[in-house]
Amino acid sequence: MDLAVRVILQSRYGAKSGLVKMSSNMEINYIIQEPLELLEKFLLEAEKINSIPDKNDFFNFVVTASVMSEWIYKHYDKFITDDFKQTMKDKSDSGLPIESENWIVDKTCLPNQVQVLRHILNSIRICWHTTNATKHYKWRTSDGINSISTEAKINNAYDYFFTSVEEGLFIRYRDENYSIEQVKNILVQFYPKLISHLEQIKQKG
Repeated sequence: MDLAVRVILQSRYGAKSGLVKMSSNMEINYIIQEPLELLEKFLLEAEKINSIPDKNDFFNFVVTASVMSEWIYKHYDKFITDDFKQTMKDKSDSGLPIESENWIVDKTCLPNQVQVLRHILNSIRICWHTTNATKHYKWRTSDGINSISTEAKINNAYDYFFTSVEEGLFIRYRDENYSIEQVKNILVQFYPKLISHLEQIKQKG
């Protein structure tokens, strides 16, 4: 976990974070209430993701990641730009903080190491759209998700050169292959830095 996020968690919720010790004006206080707390759950779910994860672990990971994006723009509403909010709602592609590109330190998880922001957005949206499609009893058509399979589809030269050759569970999103481990490794670098960034803005504001 990012050091700055860990410090904020410990100072706000105690050494064991906010899963048990939470502040609330409501009687119902034994729940996760803020993105910082949800981040801890997300990182725990991410630890269970391997090349071909258990179906339950896969489901829990993408759902938690999907919820994370919604909580972030709602919780930090007063401290983010309209473009960022629209980007987190899948209505814009230009709103991520400029610093985001530098938050992906380990770039080996990227299908290719250019257009880092695009890969971050695609990873966020893979989780959104997979969650939206799987939350129903029967799989529903999901914007951009073409397939989820242990065999990556190779349809063109880009696929040939930039699809991981490692064994894995592959999500084909907008005609590009991402393994679930690539999605995980992108988001576990991005979300802690994003929340740390927003917490700093919040504290200054």
